[in-house]
Amino acid sequence: MYKSTLELLSNFSVLIVDDDKLVRDMLKQGLKEYFGEFYEAKDGLEGFEAFKKNRVDIIVTDILLPNISGFEMIQEILKLKPNQPFVVVTSYDTNQNILKSIQNGAVSFLRKSVMNIQDLQTTLLLTLASKIDQKHISIGNGITIDLGREIIYKDNQPLFLSQISNKIFWLLCYNLNMLVTYEMIEDYVYNNQSVNKSAIHTSILRIKKQLGINIENIVNSGYILKK
Repeated sequence: MYKSTLELLSNFSVLIVDDDKLVRDMLKQGLKEYFGEFYEAKDGLEGFEAFKKNRVDIIVTDILLPNISGFEMIQEILKLKPNQPFVVVTSYDTNQNILKSIQNGAVSFLRKSVMNIQDLQTTLLLTLASKIDQKHISIGNGITIDLGREIIYKDNQPLFLSQISNKIFWLLCYNLNMLVTYEMIEDYVYNNQSVNKSAIHTSILRIKKQLGINIENIVNSGYILKK
């Protein structure tokens, strides 16, 4: 594959989750120089924490992992970010695993036994193709978002939020027009620590004031960002 084509990946981030260090090193060697950000984790729990800590465009994961399995990790991530793309790479390539991978949200399934790095590079390019030309989404009051690159624009100019407000805002965007519960906010934004609802509400009010957008409070449940 031409290097100029692979350079399309430079605006994206990838997370590799595999308990085999040799596999992680092989994937790092074949991918890190092309992606803007490269993250790795050695088990499902570490992968989930890496997802919450960083902006991750695509995740490449094994199925059988320590602590929590690849399937369990995928399910937990999709609770927070329903459109997160995954590529499953595994030696355990039974029909049942392939079907379960698809059912759990994987967009592609590669067998380690026959995979080469060019196959994975092509799969990642094809999976991320829709994000390369993704149009801005209007959410009202002159505010548009680039969901792929996670950039906020007000009247076509980039706009920046504080760290906590930014994480809450993008969690709302991942779940546009859907309920984001207090538990989801605590998990994604505050690393599963219990937080007073008034503190979360203050952050939401700050976002609404800065952006002038419609975030509806669902009493005792959470919030919905309405497009």
